[in-house]
Amino acid sequence: MAKLGRTLRKTADELQRQIANLNAVVEVDAWDNKSGKEFRTRAKGNLKKLEAAFTRYDTAADAIGTSVTETGGSYADKLHAKYSNYASDLNRAQEIADAALREAQSAEDRKSAAQKSLDGHSGKKSDDADRKKAEGQRDAASAEVEAAREKIGEAKKIRDEAASRACDLIDAVVNHDSLKDGFWDSLAKDIADITESIAKWAGILSLLVGWIPVIGQALAGILGAVAMIATLINVAMTLIAVLRGNEDWSELGKAALGLLMVGVGKAFTIVAGKFAKIALSRLGKAAVATTSKQIARNGKKLNKIAGEKLRISKGDMLKALKEPFTEPFSKAAWANNLKALKPGSGNYKEAWGALKVRGNGNGWAGMPKSFSAADPGVASDLKSVKQASEALNFAAANKIAKKASVLSAIGTGITGAGYAIDTLL
Repeated sequence: MAKLGRTLRKTADELQRQIANLNAVVEVDAWDNKSGKEFRTRAKGNLKKLEAAFTRYDTAADAIGTSVTETGGSYADKLHAKYSNYASDLNRAQEIADAALREAQSAEDRKSAAQKSLDGHSGKKSDDADRKKAEGQRDAASAEVEAAREKIGEAKKIRDEAASRACDLIDAVVNHDSLKDGFWDSLAKDIADITESIAKWAGILSLLVGWIPVIGQALAGILGAVAMIATLINVAMTLIAVLRGNEDWSELGKAALGLLMVGVGKAFTIVAGKFAKIALSRLGKAAVATTSKQIARNGKKLNKIAGEKLRISKGDMLKALKEPFTEPFSKAAWANNLKALKPGSGNYKEAWGALKVRGNGNGWAGMPKSFSAADPGVASDLKSVKQASEALNFAAANKIAKKASVLSAIGTGITGAGYAIDTLL
């Protein structure tokens, strides 16, 4: 604690030096033009802030203490010594506690020895004097243990009172100077903290529920929209805090980076979704094909698609970066998702039926088979591609599904990291 006090004192001394330097500049009238007057006006405003900051550090250094003042003498001397500073009083309390612990340990040893002697007493009348002596030693030792406990209690009281005094001194300065955050500053910070947590957990949950058949995409859509709205509010509140000087620009950078990563993750998902839909379309045509020639043609087209590299185009990236700002505010998207999740819609029964199919009649067994690390918007299509390719025995379609799954999983990871960026950095 004394080391911390010295660090605070060093900062206070440096602030005092800078205040003196700035005062010297303010008092110079040689620069007597518009720029000089503007500079002196701004310098005077900064002087008040520096003086307030100095008072904070100066008060904290005095309250905590820059060195430990030893309190000699007996227990009574230490107990009734005058308040010095937190570091010194903490040391005084520790000395009392250490001494009390040694006394208690010594008394406990003597108590154990006396009790051992009593346990071995023969019960003969001739040994009564020895028994009474041992009882007296045991009782005296017990009283010493209790006295030691009381001393430790007093040490705790000294420690707590010293901490309370130091806190009161620091709080008195912090809560009443010009550097104290105003109502709007505190409100912006509170909103930023709350929306940050909402964005993180709603965003991560949106990525974890997409595997649920039928209703998963709707649930993920609502959670994702909530997460994105919270993220946008967080960025706005962080920007306000930065402009008012209450936050560092790095905090705004983290918020903006998280938003950017969500957009980049969406770009991977868009490309994965395109390939999944193309594969589903071809598989659908192959499923209704009536001739071997038609089946072969669809197989060739699937092989061609499977051989293509999955690239993120400029258009895909622009669409992905635009989505976080438009999708959460789409009335149609909210209406469709809420409709899909409406009780009695039949979607829950259909979802359970899909799980039972995947689990060979057991819905619970179908859950692990349904789970996917892919984005909720793609997961359902990828599962359908996999099932169709297995049924029709098209290796190319399965290859497309795997490539799209990897791409989507990468996108999901980037998106999840974007939501949890403040935790990661």
